[in-house]
Amino acid sequence: MASRPWRDIGRYGSVGIELVLTIGLVAGLGQWLDVRYWGGRGWGLAAGFFLGVAVAFRNLVRTARGMQADIERAEARDPEGSRWTVDESWVNRNDDAPTEREDDPDR
Repeated sequence: MASRPWRDIGRYGSVGIELVLTIGLVAGLGQWLDVRYWGGRGWGLAAGFFLGVAVAFRNLVRTARGMQADIERAEARDPEGSRWTVDESWVNRNDDAPTEREDDPDR
């Protein structure tokens, strides 16, 4: 059984490929219909492209909502896991350090 992070990477990592393939397949169908039935003037390709963009972005929004729901469920299971902590060794405690204005010779 795969661990949860790998499953999420597989589920959400393919969003870009899904976006491009959806647009390409629907535009290709429009091109085929255009050449086959509508005289090849490009209107079928244009309609297929715009329909593909609409469907692809609908799928993108649906996937983003699912991702947000997964994040909220994970935070509900482990509230401490989502808290940010600061590594105190990186914090500058020196109050005598010059500020940018004091360091700037033009001011």
